[in-house]
Amino acid sequence: MEKRNEKQATNLQVVELNHQKFAVELQNGNMSINLTQMSQPFGRSKRPLNWLITQESKDYLNALSVAKKIATAELVKVKQGGQNQGTWVTDYRIAMRFAQWLSPEFSIAVDEILVNLLRGDALLVKPFNGVEPTIHQGKSWYNYLDVLVSLGYSRNSGSVAVRKRLFPQHFAKLFGRNFITPVFCNFLKSKKDAVQLVLDFTANHKVIGGLS
Repeated sequence: MEKRNEKQATNLQVVELNHQKFAVELQNGNMSINLTQMSQPFGRSKRPLNWLITQESKDYLNALSVAKKIATAELVKVKQGGQNQGTWVTDYRIAMRFAQWLSPEFSIAVDEILVNLLRGDALLVKPFNGVEPTIHQGKSWYNYLDVLVSLGYSRNSGSVAVRKRLFPQHFAKLFGRNFITPVFCNFLKSKKDAVQLVLDFTANHKVIGGLS
């Protein structure tokens, strides 16, 4: 297992699956996955190290290293320091095997999202205005109230029911909360920018008018 210091990760995205967040990085048709983050909700007994010492994992890693003609140390790496430190694997198939060890039910969801990401059916996107995306059924969604607050709106800005009725395709109910599409996020931002533009113009007009 290779260890390395990494103060700042690049091109990393966060996938949220059933309230569980873990970092992934697409690389040349494959991906690296943070197993430490993936396993956190399952407790200390399900840490990556506990799986890596099993004979099953050793046999699988050895077989995969032979098939890929690389050392097993290239398949499992430990990143130290930074927000996404922990045990990473550099092949999505290892993450799938690990997820099966964590929970059969959880592994089904992990298999689906990783395959979709590799096929390009799902897009990994960066946070919108500081709000992390949630990946659901291969698409990115953002918490509606969090987006409102991030843009400077009040949490009571506009009726959710009215907006959901007018734009049903841009809303989804996940984990008991309202989530919106990236398109609707940009729509809300454009409205906020337009209002700010009017306010700035009005203020500048008064100043200019006072000087003339």
